[in-house]
Amino acid sequence: MSDTPYPNAAGGASASKSRILFVDDEDMVLRMLRLAMSTQSDSWEPSFAASGAEALKLLSEGSYDMVVSDMRMPGMTGAQLLNEIFRLYPSTFRVILTGFVEQERVMESVGTAHQILSKPFQLDVLKELLSRAASLKQRLQSRRARLIIAQTGCVPSVPDVYFKILDALQEPDCPVERIADIAANDPGLTSKLLQLVNSAFFGFGSTVSAPREAVMLLGTGTIRSLALTCGLFSAFSPEISRELDLQEIWAHSWRVARAAERIARSERSDTVVIEQAFTAGLLHDLGKLIFANALHSEYVSAVQSAAAESRPLSELENEKFEATHAEVGACLLQLWGLPTPLVEAVLHHEQPDGERCEGFSPLLAVHVANALDHESRPSKPPQPVPLNVTFLEQSGLAPRLNAWRQHLSAEDA
Repeated sequence: MSDTPYPNAAGGASASKSRILFVDDEDMVLRMLRLAMSTQSDSWEPSFAASGAEALKLLSEGSYDMVVSDMRMPGMTGAQLLNEIFRLYPSTFRVILTGFVEQERVMESVGTAHQILSKPFQLDVLKELLSRAASLKQRLQSRRARLIIAQTGCVPSVPDVYFKILDALQEPDCPVERIADIAANDPGLTSKLLQLVNSAFFGFGSTVSAPREAVMLLGTGTIRSLALTCGLFSAFSPEISRELDLQEIWAHSWRVARAAERIARSERSDTVVIEQAFTAGLLHDLGKLIFANALHSEYVSAVQSAAAESRPLSELENEKFEATHAEVGACLLQLWGLPTPLVEAVLHHEQPDGERCEGFSPLLAVHVANALDHESRPSKPPQPVPLNVTFLEQSGLAPRLNAWRQHLSAEDA
């Protein structure tokens, strides 16, 4: 993938081959896969299994980077297999292959599959997925951080949002616009819905960056099914929410999303850039929620230490977890197949570098919006990362900073 913000391990300088396991009960399909994989011997080391049981035996004998399983198999379905792999080998990248007629079965694997592909699939699509999985190892040296990402099936919501979405979904005639309004306010809901709507299975044919568009495309029925069949939506416990002030993280994410959107509009950006600025702003601190969900007390300790020592939280995250919330959030979005501008904006929102100076972009909008929101609330710990003026100057947009400040202040007045 030429525009990925991470190294393209599938086609680049990876020192070892990526091990991939294909699972399908049809012998003809496995023969075709063997033939296709024979042209990739320099990069991939494929194995093949005719059943879920055979796949689990191979996995017990050696590690695999990726498992690609057909959904409809006798004995153990693909969804059941991926659920078992998620339990036993959670760091393995998991892909399900299915037909459009099997949407109800697909719901069973939404929480454990990183990607859902429709049949027949193109080899280039598979290469792209393997590139994402391999790049995760290169981007994150911490095994623990990689495991946290691989184990994240969905990101919980703050309790208030969770109960709002449940109440809405319990109404038989709930308008899709109401669901869209709730989802567009929440990083966890937005990230999962964008993962689904951008998957090849749903086949919408275009990249989707806006949470409201994702809800409209999926529809209330599909979202209700996801909530009921696989627990797509969940909430943080009240205790964790209080200890980490998740309500403030949520509120900050919403403020940054709105500010980034306003900045993009003030620059007369096109609709896609405006949508990406909003969504990237909403998701920029997604990694904090991932850490909070996976590490609980350890992350509380890191946040408290950053506040007590007046240090940026990212420094404490690097020391304790060998990864920052920006890296963890971006890697999950990359693994889930969200558009590259969103991934880049999340990854670099605190420390954009000169290599990414391309004039106005969603990254620039989010970086400025995030810095200005922290600037307007100096009493809120931990110590924020300041605005990168050099980045703005290299982008040629530093003279616009005061205008953006005034524009945001005028709209908030």
